[in-house]
Amino acid sequence: MATAGFPQRLVGAKIALFCDYSFEDLEVTYPQKRLEEEGATVTVIGAAPAGTKYTGKFGYPVLSHATISAVSADEFEALVIPGGFSPDYMRRSVPMLNFIVRMLAMDKPVAAICHGAWMFCSARDPQTGRPVCDGYRCTGFAAIKDDLINAGATWVDQAVVVDRAIITARTPADLTPFCHAIIQAVASKLA
Repeated sequence: MATAGFPQRLVGAKIALFCDYSFEDLEVTYPQKRLEEEGATVTVIGAAPAGTKYTGKFGYPVLSHATISAVSADEFEALVIPGGFSPDYMRRSVPMLNFIVRMLAMDKPVAAICHGAWMFCSARDPQTGRPVCDGYRCTGFAAIKDDLINAGATWVDQAVVVDRAIITARTPADLTPFCHAIIQAVASKLA
């Protein structure tokens, strides 16, 4: 619900938020609440059945709204991928990887923070077989720098990197500019 005088820039937007066990708690909850404040409908999507309770690294529970097999990238304006350990599970889900590929093929924003950018190393362009981050500027948690470089990305050590439809950020400390970049990207598509 809008607060008097608070502009909601994402009214009507549907945003997918991937989730799995051991996610970085703030990297799910902060974007979810921030995007909802802007008027977006955020759908938490996991590989397990809808209603699964995923627990973050620090114990915060999040219930999924949908399973990846029941949704289509066509339904959403953007995708958010959190970090923590969850991307190591999610990158094993072929439907999740295909969802990323489809979103990027439609030039829809796909935003990943921390270890979430690992997903861009595993999701592959169907024509070339190359990782979807190949040729993009990206950032992420320092531990995945080599993975991104080996997947063909150019590593940039800054809070947020926006390169075409891919938005990346390093750590929870970068959540505010990360969310600003997502909001701006989605709002520009809605305009």
